[in-house]
Amino acid sequence: MLIGDLVTGNARRSPERTALVFEDARPSWAELDRRTNRVAQALVKLGVRPGDRVAYVVDNSIELVELYFGIAKSGAISAGILPRSVGREIAYIVDDLGAKVLVVGAEAVPAVKEIQGQLKSVEAIIGVGTDAFLSYERLLSQASPDYPALRIDPDDVFAVKYTTGTTGFPKGCMRTHRGYLTNVLVYLAKVPHLPSDIAAISVPLSAGLGIHMLTTHVAAGIPTVLRPRFDPADLFETIARERASITFGILSLFDRLVEHPDLPNADLSSLRIFTGTSATGDSRPGMMRIKANPTFKGGFSNSYGSTETGGYVTFMLPHETEAALLNPTKPDRMSSLGTEAPLFRVSAVDEDMREVPVGEFGEMAVRGPSLTTGYWNRPEETAKAFRDGWLVTGDLIRKDAEGYIWLSGRKRDMIKTGGVNVYPAEIEAVLGEHAKIDQIAVIGIPDKKWGEKVVACVVSRHGCTEEEVLTLASTSLAGFKKPKNVLFFESLPTNEVGKVVKKDLPAMVAKRLGTEGTQ
Repeated sequence: MLIGDLVTGNARRSPERTALVFEDARPSWAELDRRTNRVAQALVKLGVRPGDRVAYVVDNSIELVELYFGIAKSGAISAGILPRSVGREIAYIVDDLGAKVLVVGAEAVPAVKEIQGQLKSVEAIIGVGTDAFLSYERLLSQASPDYPALRIDPDDVFAVKYTTGTTGFPKGCMRTHRGYLTNVLVYLAKVPHLPSDIAAISVPLSAGLGIHMLTTHVAAGIPTVLRPRFDPADLFETIARERASITFGILSLFDRLVEHPDLPNADLSSLRIFTGTSATGDSRPGMMRIKANPTFKGGFSNSYGSTETGGYVTFMLPHETEAALLNPTKPDRMSSLGTEAPLFRVSAVDEDMREVPVGEFGEMAVRGPSLTTGYWNRPEETAKAFRDGWLVTGDLIRKDAEGYIWLSGRKRDMIKTGGVNVYPAEIEAVLGEHAKIDQIAVIGIPDKKWGEKVVACVVSRHGCTEEEVLTLASTSLAGFKKPKNVLFFESLPTNEVGKVVKKDLPAMVAKRLGTEGTQ
């Protein structure tokens, strides 16, 4: 089975059923299959052969879905670039990949024009919704609607997903047809999709999470309602209008939903599952606010995955979440990633790859069938990431006796203060519960006395004070975990999926402390 076969199989079984909904467009599976075949055939006519690379910088759209499956049908290797990337970022990925073809949406034309002369490997640039380059629609109109007859092995790489680059230059994780489809099937085994389901996606497909969920919905044969971007009011309206039963989002997007004034009156009666709500922190308050909506009768699930794992490797299912919501004796279960998925092993290990005792922090090590086969053109980085068949993720976790897993941040983010290890995620989870704190990130900066000191970077639109933050820290955290500085900012730097870019915070903190002094 290949990625492109998912669309073709749906076209064979349910040709007239709606595959996608985007604005006024509602292509059927048969129509989507023909269009993705045309994408593949057009690429072949341009000289693309199996193993060649095709990069695209395109916003959420029908065309983006066509490209994703069409490139896979051509045997080429695709790489989605976040549509808000600047020219330098696009050039880096295209050059690193050695892309033969670049597909550009109208929104990315200025950035690509800026670096067009630097793209040495690119032989053709295709424009979607723009006449600045080769016309996407013209190329498809001249291509055959038949699935191209090519030799493609399920273990061939079909995509390279670049990390978000929050800590430096992004690395490309290679994904095979077989590995990725296996992870999708594991997801469907844990979170079953019904034939009557309709999914809504409002996050960028190119960010990884969105494309994984799209692939999952296509594998289940259900329609996907795709939105141009995340907007709480728009998502509420979309769920009500399309009767969507599945949607999802990372914690930062979940927070925006539960804080939106439309939530109490939104029609959520069709929503069966809200997935992927939290990786760290207690999401109980947000879930309770959604449950307070009288129309909501659905449940919540949480999962953990990464670019390197090729999808989800832990699950906290709706019945577990409901039990945790109703059980005040285990409030920390709400911040759990759940337990390891079938076909996967998830362990907390020490520096020597030995499993640490239950309840202690260790580095997450994962084994399973969907792991990246390596970093593109980086054999040394690949060798560092894998030990004896285990992917060592750099995430710190702890497990309880029942196998539930808590994520405690990145190993590189760990703060060594006074000879003691401090985990920023734990502090963020505690202080993030403060009603006046909208966003928080905790980092360590060099300190002569302590080696490193704990600094809390806070966004508050409700008049939160340093004293309030430190009072909560004093009552809920050990003294060595209490921030030595609490700095307030109008906003924190984030990437396209809402994650704080922590590599940018030390400079912001140093500038603030340099001008205002230590607090």
